[in-house]
Amino acid sequence: MMLIRNYVDRSPIHGLGIFASDVVAKGTRVWAFTPGFDQVFSEADLDRLPHLQREIIMFYCYVEQGLKQLVLCCDNARHFNYADDPNCGPAAHDVDGFVSAVALRDIAAGEELTYSVDEDADANRKLGHIG
Repeated sequence: MMLIRNYVDRSPIHGLGIFASDVVAKGTRVWAFTPGFDQVFSEADLDRLPHLQREIIMFYCYVEQGLKQLVLCCDNARHFNYADDPNCGPAAHDVDGFVSAVALRDIAAGEELTYSVDEDADANRKLGHIG
């Protein structure tokens, strides 16, 4: 769940993105896995769903590094885009093994929140590099 005020808008990176509503200081936790709010899906869970629902989950989910579990963020966090020089990244704090995200530097109000492609174990599929 996002821990800072934010909004979704058109992104110069890709489609829609998530943007900081206010200035965010370096080191601020911006997102943390919240059981009961953020949803976790196993491969078996996905197999039981109709094709269209699976596609939607696979589009918006990320795969947690090390856990290989699909996480569907149930707020604007699903709109993080990748960047070569991201302003958000993994934190030492975790909940149930799911790593939180922090601001890697000061973030201006209105700035898009971005993450490293290296932090999503499913990035290659999302970027069309594998089937």
